[in-house]
Amino acid sequence: MGMSLAASYWLALGCLLAFLALLYGLLGPAKPSTSAPAKSPTSTPPTGTPAPPPVTEPRPFWHLIVGTDNRVSTSKVQFALWTLALAYALLVIAFHRFELPPGNLDPRYLLLLGFPAGAAVSAKAITSQKASQGTIAKTRAQSSSVADIVTNDAGELDLGDTQYFLFNLVALTAFFIAFFHNPVTLPALSDTLVALTSGSAAAYVAKKAASGTPVAISAVSPQKGAPNSRLSIYGTNLCAGRQSSENPQVTVGGLIAPVDGTAQDSRVDVFVPATTVASTDELQVEVVTPSGQAACLPKAFVVSS
Repeated sequence: MGMSLAASYWLALGCLLAFLALLYGLLGPAKPSTSAPAKSPTSTPPTGTPAPPPVTEPRPFWHLIVGTDNRVSTSKVQFALWTLALAYALLVIAFHRFELPPGNLDPRYLLLLGFPAGAAVSAKAITSQKASQGTIAKTRAQSSSVADIVTNDAGELDLGDTQYFLFNLVALTAFFIAFFHNPVTLPALSDTLVALTSGSAAAYVAKKAASGTPVAISAVSPQKGAPNSRLSIYGTNLCAGRQSSENPQVTVGGLIAPVDGTAQDSRVDVFVPATTVASTDELQVEVVTPSGQAACLPKAFVVSS
C-alpha cells in the first residue's frame, strides 16, 4: 500500500493545480487586442457616436475553454472537466496504491472523453465553414463569461447547450460519488448516463450544423428619395439575436437612419437621415443586428433634393 487516502486526495489535487499553474505561467499574459469591429470602406460613423468598447483578450491559458469568438465554449468545458476528473482519480489511485490497477480501461471512459472532444472539434469546423461561406456572421464577444456555457451568441438561454452541460454535470457527480466510495479503481459508470451525455453531445453538434440563417439585404425601396423620407429594407434574418422589441441599427451612407416602428426579420422601415446631402452618389445601406451581425448593400440608395 502507498499513502493514506487523505494524503492521496490532497497530493493529487496539488499536482493538478501545479500543472495548471505551470501552464498559466508558460503561456504568458494576454496580448493587446488588434481586433476591431468590421466596417465597410464607404461607411463613416456619424459625429458624436461613441466608440465601441475594446475587446478584452483573455490570457492564452484560457483558450483551453474559450473559443475563437472570445466566448466560453460549451464543448471545450465538457472536455476539460472530464480530462481533469480522470487525471485526478488516476493520481489518487497511484499515490494510494503506488500502482495503477491492472486490467483494461472501461470503454465508457473513451466515450466520455471522445464525445466532448469530437463535439469541440466538429463545432469549430462547422462554425468556421459557415462563417467562411457567409452562412453565419460570427462576431467576437467583448469579454468571456461563464454564462456563455448555456447561452447562444445573443446571450439568450439555449436549451441544447444547457442540456449538454447539465447531463455532463450529473455524470461527473455520479463519477465522484462512486470513486470516493471506492477510491482504488475507476468506477463503472451507468450505461444510461453515458448514453445521455453522448446523445446530448451529438445533439449539440447537430444543432451547430443546422443553425445559422444568413443575415442579408436583398433590396431597398425606393432606391431614391429625399432626407427624412421613408425607406424600406428587405432581406433575411435582419433582427437576429434581438430581445423583446429591440431593433437593428441601420445606416445610410454611414449615417444612422431611425427605425420606423418595430423591425421584422424580413423588413425594416427607416427614415433617411435628415443630415444627408442630395447628390448623385449611390450610398451603401447597412444593417447591424442586435447580436452584432452585419449585412450591407452597396450602391443601394441615392439622396435626391
